[in-house]
Amino acid sequence: MGISKAGFMRAASMLVVGSLFVCTGTAQAQATGAASAEQPAASQGLGEIVVTAQRRQQNLQDVGVAVSALNADALREKGVKDSTEIMNAVPGVLLQHTFGGGGTNANLSVRGITQTDTSPNQEPPNAMYIDDVFLSSPAMASFGLYDTERVEVLRGPQGTLFGRASSGGLVNFLSVKPSKDWNGFAEVGYSSFNTGSLEAAVGGPISDRVRFRLAGKIERSDGYLINTAPGGKNAFESDMQALRGQIEADLTDKLTARISVSYEESPRTVQGGYQAQPAYFVPDASSATGSLPALLPANVDAYGTGPGNDLAGYRNTDPRFNAVGFNNGNYLRKHRIASSLYLTYALGDATLSSITNYTKFKFNYMEDPDGGPLDLARFNYGQDLDQFSQELRINGKSGPLTYTAGAYYLHSRQTFPQQFVGFLGTPFAFNVLNTGHQALDSWALFGQAEYQFTDKLKLTGGLRYTNETKSFESVDYALDPNNPVVDPSLIFYDFRPSSVGALARNKEGLWSGKIQLDYKPAEHALLYLGVSRGVKGAGFNTNNAGTLTVDLTPFKSEYLYAYEGGAKFDLFDRKLRINASAFYYDYHRFQGFTFFSVTGRAGNYDGYFKGGEIEITARPVPTLDINLGASYLETKLRNVTGTYIIGARDTQAAQAPKWTVNGSVTKRFELPFGTLSFSWDGNYIGDRYASIDNNTASFIKGSFIHDARVGLKLADQGVDLAFFVKNISNTGRLNFSIDSTAFFGNWLRIYSPPRWIGGSIRKTF
Repeated sequence: MGISKAGFMRAASMLVVGSLFVCTGTAQAQATGAASAEQPAASQGLGEIVVTAQRRQQNLQDVGVAVSALNADALREKGVKDSTEIMNAVPGVLLQHTFGGGGTNANLSVRGITQTDTSPNQEPPNAMYIDDVFLSSPAMASFGLYDTERVEVLRGPQGTLFGRASSGGLVNFLSVKPSKDWNGFAEVGYSSFNTGSLEAAVGGPISDRVRFRLAGKIERSDGYLINTAPGGKNAFESDMQALRGQIEADLTDKLTARISVSYEESPRTVQGGYQAQPAYFVPDASSATGSLPALLPANVDAYGTGPGNDLAGYRNTDPRFNAVGFNNGNYLRKHRIASSLYLTYALGDATLSSITNYTKFKFNYMEDPDGGPLDLARFNYGQDLDQFSQELRINGKSGPLTYTAGAYYLHSRQTFPQQFVGFLGTPFAFNVLNTGHQALDSWALFGQAEYQFTDKLKLTGGLRYTNETKSFESVDYALDPNNPVVDPSLIFYDFRPSSVGALARNKEGLWSGKIQLDYKPAEHALLYLGVSRGVKGAGFNTNNAGTLTVDLTPFKSEYLYAYEGGAKFDLFDRKLRINASAFYYDYHRFQGFTFFSVTGRAGNYDGYFKGGEIEITARPVPTLDINLGASYLETKLRNVTGTYIIGARDTQAAQAPKWTVNGSVTKRFELPFGTLSFSWDGNYIGDRYASIDNNTASFIKGSFIHDARVGLKLADQGVDLAFFVKNISNTGRLNFSIDSTAFFGNWLRIYSPPRWIGGSIRKTF
């Protein structure tokens, strides 16, 4: 082609910035208040928040769903630059990396419902959307945010209107759309670990009927996981470049079309590092194996490699949680290209909408699974995914009846090779190659109706039927470590139709639905109570380390009955907002994932999830905003078995902390030349386990992290200056823990970033 993808992205992003400054002169003459629209309204009370939680625009306080919404201003004030950072601002939600690659996957947990399987073919039980387009791979869930208008987090089953993989909830990231007025911005930032970023957007009218928006972002960062090995390269680098272009046209007075094309790429970066902590087995009569894993004391020589050392003779003595010695060679490459066509047609009192999307996603990843400076093992895997979806939907109103109905189709094809090699050059050498393929075809019909009996009382009912067919192939080769040539005679695990027949294909019909009563006792008050049914289709385990048998490869679909009630109040002339909800989930065949050694498997378990959330927002005076959110959760999964358990027992769900709490305070001072603001926010995530068998090695201690930001808006110049500190106390927040005691004599830990200091300059017009 004559130009690399990386070169194209750099050129395209420069084009965004160039277009911005070329258009600045024209835009400043035409802009009418675009700058002021980006800052919180200095009103006497809280303004209205518009959400699309029920596939149409509504006031947040009129929607009988537990929804949290963050607009562009809130995202900037909280320093949210990445999809995973939304968890810091929303109670009851986690979105964390569960593997050593900073961008290989991000498992979304809503109200304790998640699946921590790191295999890329697994759909999570909570859906991730970008501009109403479903992301079918967890590897797509980690991405940089740019030109974002709003993020909506919906808790509870959303299967009626959203469908796929939303039995626990969903997150929808919504981009800024083309407008009829010229507007745009450019922002330059610099922060710790030599992190530099450039984000820009420009948009406006091409003609009376056509408008556009072009946005892009570049970010580069040195790794924050410090490699203490001689000549070692730091891990968790950032090298992100993204571009999104949109054109919207009024084809007729009733028909509007919008085309959106986006590309995001991360060229090869150093990833795949862990904080390794030596571990060993201690006698325990309650264990099926007679022992349980425990951290290795510094004075105990468990392997004959020296006191406190792991199986390879290594012990990390650096006190920093983001410093460890590991061998080089770890990397991550990924890119995603998505094209969507949005059509909207006005039909009197109804609107017909169509969303057509094609997404191509690919990543390659290699890590150091032994967590030390010796090259004991390598694990690499990847995904090559093609996804096509089509949705047709009609929204309308007839007297007291408001309705939504439609059809949805999803088609995906993917391959995901995985290879695990270790102890090369020793009698214990192994080389296992797994080749996996999965295909999915799914169609659904759905409808939801709301009937307004009186001004105060409304009944909502909805139903969705989904028919899906999923086929799966997985083959394991035991390669010769000294001559790694793929030889069919070396197959030791064969899960293909030719060998297992119908077991490699699952076809089923699933239904989800809801019925709910909404009651408005006053103008700014809402009470709701309802029952809903959520579902998630069956799946297949990936045999990524040669440890599964054929009968353990498939797992069944899951379903739950959710009983939920909530209340929303705007009080004291809308200076105080209180939204609260309580729920009980009766879960059947929950798809829980159990880690053992360097792999694991998903199985089906019955159980329950119960708890509640509360979000309080206050603006006692126009220049002070206060937010507080908290969630409480209890979970139980029945008859769970694991590596160290004798028989089965009841356990907690994975990534299901009993408490999560978040809060923020923003104080603004009006000065003659602009607005000075001080913001503080913090969040606490409680104790939890990384694996549903609740083994000691998977325990994650709770932690509190807080941030601060100082901002200065020069309104007349459209300039916004900011200085921030993230993780002020430099807390080592543990995200995930993997038990590798049996393989390498250690536990592998994944931590959030350390203290991060930086600033930015933003020019808006």
